[in-house]
Amino acid sequence: MAAPTHPSSGRRTPRSSPNQASTQQKYSSNNPLVRYANQRFFRALDSLADLATASTILDAGCGEGVVLSRLSRGPGRWTLGLDLDPTRLLLTRLRLPGQALVVGDIHNLPFSAASFDLVLALEVFEHIGDPDQALREAFRVSRRYLLASVPNEPWWRIGNMLRFKYLSHFGNTPEHIQHWSARGFRRFLSQHFSVAALKTPFLWTFGLAQKHS
Repeated sequence: MAAPTHPSSGRRTPRSSPNQASTQQKYSSNNPLVRYANQRFFRALDSLADLATASTILDAGCGEGVVLSRLSRGPGRWTLGLDLDPTRLLLTRLRLPGQALVVGDIHNLPFSAASFDLVLALEVFEHIGDPDQALREAFRVSRRYLLASVPNEPWWRIGNMLRFKYLSHFGNTPEHIQHWSARGFRRFLSQHFSVAALKTPFLWTFGLAQKHS
């Protein structure tokens, strides 16, 4: 199946936070607390992805392909990974030879309307310059669902401070330029979607959002 595309609109991309590391280091951490948090993260992801019952999936902000490697195992699923960072896409290619991948920006997705049953935006919205525009783009290219996650504030910052991380930033991870509580993230998603399920595993908020009928 070929990737659905349309010509770029040429919109100027709002400024987003740059990656400060070549990989998402939490996935390779040996810290027991981080490993436990990752287990909770993936448990929420798997359960909500199963609820969506999607056959075509866009992972917008796929990084080095950790989530794609889980989702692509499902029978009858076709997945496409998109990321703004070509270096991380190269790492995805090493992890998943043959995986469909595109360099692109969630502010201006290079796909036609209603191209995917499910759009993923996991740990993405907190990094981007214009989350409202990104949400509109996710709505446009989704046929049915958006599955998104963000750090659950203020607990994310509190967790960092308990680990003596980013104390000069009051616990905020420097790459995070947008912030939501669980209630605030529900309101954010509800601008364009109906929130079908909300989960708060450990330090994150997950929302499975369905397009308004």
